[in-house]
Amino acid sequence: MSFFGLGKPSDRYGVIIDVGSGSVLTAIVHSSPKQKHPQIVWSQREHAPLRNVDSLEQSAKAVMTALVNSSMLLDTEGRTALREYNPDAKLTELQCSISAPWSYTVTKTINYKQEKPFTITEELIEELTHSLQQKIDNEIRENEAMQNLGLQVITRATMDSLSNGYRVEDPIGEEAKEFSISQGSVVAQNYLIDALDEMRDKLFPTTTGKKLSFILMLFSVTRELLPKTYDICLVDVTYEATEIGVVRDGTLSYCTHTPFGSFSLAREISAITNVPLHEAFGYLHTDKPLAFMEALSAEQRKGVDAAIEAYIEKLSALFRETGDALSIPKKISLHADLKSEPLFTGLIMKAAKRNLKSEPIITPISGKIIEMTYAESTKKTTQVVTGDTALLLSAQFFHKRKPRETFEYF
Repeated sequence: MSFFGLGKPSDRYGVIIDVGSGSVLTAIVHSSPKQKHPQIVWSQREHAPLRNVDSLEQSAKAVMTALVNSSMLLDTEGRTALREYNPDAKLTELQCSISAPWSYTVTKTINYKQEKPFTITEELIEELTHSLQQKIDNEIRENEAMQNLGLQVITRATMDSLSNGYRVEDPIGEEAKEFSISQGSVVAQNYLIDALDEMRDKLFPTTTGKKLSFILMLFSVTRELLPKTYDICLVDVTYEATEIGVVRDGTLSYCTHTPFGSFSLAREISAITNVPLHEAFGYLHTDKPLAFMEALSAEQRKGVDAAIEAYIEKLSALFRETGDALSIPKKISLHADLKSEPLFTGLIMKAAKRNLKSEPIITPISGKIIEMTYAESTKKTTQVVTGDTALLLSAQFFHKRKPRETFEYF
């Protein structure tokens, strides 16, 4: 089977699950090829308890509990909403994105050159793809941290193919002296995959399951919305982690993360200021997220400044880890909670400037989705666009009709 085949577009109904570092989103969406954006039929985000945790294992248990609770709501409230929306609708797909630290994305590129022109065949593509998969599998096996977590491959993505240095959608049959393929593999923790598979088997056995990393999805949607941007740094800020992806010449080339996010920062602020954790978390989700510091004592302000500086340095360290000798791209695609975008835009700006020595260009990708797909169609209606940024991005990925990437799901 060719990696580059495309199916005929039609209306589709699907289940969307987003497993974040500290929450789980479930939703049902309707995708019509006649519309710029999908219709969100029903959605619910189940948060892990906002409390102090001592280890990643505790966070994992909390997320698993959120997954169980959200799947119950999906089976009851979600199905009811779908019947009211369209009694004849059939759910055919279950798309699940998984954020760091529960998933890892490893990418590689392979080049094939000959002095004389050769014909690109399906057999050559399969051979090169197999070699890429072996390279990626070896890197995963050699990574002790990954091995200790018990991981399995859930997605392989062919992100780009170049013939004589030019991008081609279907290279089979072309003559070339040089051909290259870029591929990514996503691995996720076994216990989480087992839980997701069990849920699908029990609740939606007739659906086709598709699991991938959130950063890979962010890459795909960013490339769709910013098609002429070939070098960009992806940043995904979740409750318990911050992940980056480096895109060089249109290809996702390197991913890494730190297990520290918005909940993590709120815990430190709560400990320093002696305010309840939920109140500290609320500070970070306002238009002026640092205004609360005006009421603090000098010692508390110093402590909060130090906590924020430590997070900026964590970001800066991520930005230095690019997988090559180059700095991060100047353009940044940011995904974060809609209400926390003012805070993290500022912090990322400071961290990036330490590496770039210049002003980065930050695009909150959720705003770009709304601007390019929802703004016109909702201008003269009372429809309210969801404020759940991960849902916006997941639904847009589900809606994509002609992706430049080719995904294999396991």
